[in-house]
Amino acid sequence: DCAPADSAESLCGASGGGFSDDFTRPGYQEHVPGIGARRGVPDVSAAADFDTGLTLAGVLGGKFLISPGGGTSAGAPFWAGIVALADQYAGRHLGFVNPAIYAIGRSSQYHRAFHDITTGNNTITIGKVTVKGYSASPGWDPVTGWGSPDAQVLIPLLARYAAR
Repeated sequence: DCAPADSAESLCGASGGGFSDDFTRPGYQEHVPGIGARRGVPDVSAAADFDTGLTLAGVLGGKFLISPGGGTSAGAPFWAGIVALADQYAGRHLGFVNPAIYAIGRSSQYHRAFHDITTGNNTITIGKVTVKGYSASPGWDPVTGWGSPDAQVLIPLLARYAAR
């Protein structure tokens, strides 16, 4: 739980997300409900809450540590690992996988490949200032993208859907 909004020690956060002021919608985002003329982000998410998210293992100061991890610093390498496993599964470098992710998201395999996050939002309050965000919803949304992966299902699909 977060400290009260007026607390100087509040470390609450929210996922980023929304629509670009600088970039138009790329072709692979066409025909995705909720995305207009601007680039929508994020594409995907990871369970990266510091309290309930990813478990990190590593060596620090000669000691093996296992600890909770979160945020983009945990989610980005997690997704890099998924793509590396998909590369290995395919026996080739898949390259830019965003078109494949969106094709899977629009397919009948979507709910098998992704955990669709349909509740929550990325509104954040720091001190007395609230920045209104977006709400999660079924399918792609500007809070969690397509959602978090079911790697066992997603990896073979990425290998199949990624352009050659």
